Amino acid sequence: MDIVMDHLSKRFGEKEVIKDFSIRMKEGCVTSIMAPSGWGKTTLLRILAGLERADEGRIGGLENKKISMVFQEDRLCGNLSAISNIRFVCSKKMPKSQIYEELKKAGLEGEELVPVRKLSGGMKRRVALVRALIVPFDVLILDEPFDGLDDQNKNRMIHYVRERSKGKTVILVTHEKKEAEAMGGEIVNGLYCI
Repeated sequence: MDIVMDHLSKRFGEKEVIKDFSIRMKEGCVTSIMAPSGWGKTTLLRILAGLERADEGRIGGLENKKISMVFQEDRLCGNLSAISNIRFVCSKKMPKSQIYEELKKAGLEGEELVPVRKLSGGMKRRVALVRALIVPFDVLILDEPFDGLDDQNKNRMIHYVRERSKGKTVILVTHEKKEAEAMGGEIVNGLYCI
């Protein structure tokens, strides 16, 4: 089922960050949303994830869907290893070897047991991406997921995300047109914003 946002509006006090926004996102496809900073992109994603409520409008197509999300911030537990951060979200039945394999695909072989506070920003970003993609999901929400990655690791992680999300609905927010194009799918330029 497609995700349909119908005339969504959201304000914080006097500031209207989203006004009368409507879109249909095709099930099983990538939709990339591009707009300047302050145009309500993160707020829109938070509404989709159920972390914020729209003031007006409705969303259809998310009923009974499992959502996974990568936030702008990595939201990792700094004192725990990459493996432990990922195990928090996994089924207890998932073998540790599978987590090691996913971290290897992300170029983190040898860093699995290091406390994430000691990892570089790009490494933390890759751990956050693996964590979001290792769980079962129907909809993947990505808020500037490739920020802080050098070109080589950005390309590696775009490939990883594409492989792990085949057939799933992916909603990507990015400032980089190259990232949106590399992810494929539809590119939406801008939200109506006051």
